Amino acid sequence: MASLDQLARKQHGLVTVGQMHALQITRTAIEHQMSRGQLVRARRGVYRLCGVPLSWHGSVLAVVLAAGGRTVLSHASAVRLWELDDGPRMPDCIEVTSLVRNRQPGVVVHRGTLTAPESTRHMGIPVTTVERTILDMGSRVGPIEIGTMIDVALRRRLTTIRRLRATYAAGSTGVGRPGIASLREALADRDLAYDPGANGWELRMDSMWVELGLPAAQRQYRIRCAGRTYRPDRAIVELKVAVDWNGYEYHGSRSRFDYDSDRRARMSAAGWYPLDFTSRSTPELICAAVLSVCAERRALASS
Repeated sequence: MASLDQLARKQHGLVTVGQMHALQITRTAIEHQMSRGQLVRARRGVYRLCGVPLSWHGSVLAVVLAAGGRTVLSHASAVRLWELDDGPRMPDCIEVTSLVRNRQPGVVVHRGTLTAPESTRHMGIPVTTVERTILDMGSRVGPIEIGTMIDVALRRRLTTIRRLRATYAAGSTGVGRPGIASLREALADRDLAYDPGANGWELRMDSMWVELGLPAAQRQYRIRCAGRTYRPDRAIVELKVAVDWNGYEYHGSRSRFDYDSDRRARMSAAGWYPLDFTSRSTPELICAAVLSVCAERRALASS
């Protein structure tokens, strides 16, 4: 039983019938342990050791183990496992991608093949890679939501723009590949030097831009000033108004304070009007400030 416990610890408290047979545990012994409450059936052919609390991670791994073959967690369930769901709320059903026919209650099975670079393990669970997960989700959400997932993944250093572009390049070779259009549009705003921002607040403010009725602006627009390159979070290019969302955890150091001060000075010298807001800036203040500066810049341009 020591070997069984050791194996179960690596699998969120789960073991399969095949694994127990490999440890010389017979069907009769398995039934005996079930009758004594030492094993609890999780899925067909998959059991949970008594005393191990039932968790979401254990539930999804049980599905993958029960499916067998080349089966991995995918789509919305992979989004949850990778913790990319700062964006839209994902359904509670478990989704997997598999080569084998598989019917399990509460499980959506996507039939398909995955290349070796498209699957991995995370927290001991076979799952599509972050890049493949984002591509798969592009078939059901738009470029804004895909962009949010990309930003979360970049911030947590789970992927890079280069790897996402490689995924897009590989996926775009297929005719009518689901999700490719949303990924293409999301990547169009994100070059290799793209900075996703420091925290969720900055992302929320970015998505709130349209809700506030503010003028059309480009994200991470490249501005050259005195031989340096700056990329404000939002840039109203025709009026040369640059807006940054300054989260304290990213901008709260002395070196960052000095850098921000020099950046504002250089951008002002180049004819730009820099505006900085913090997590304590209210939507009303942001809206009033941006619209006021835009009105002043338009008036100057027309005079």
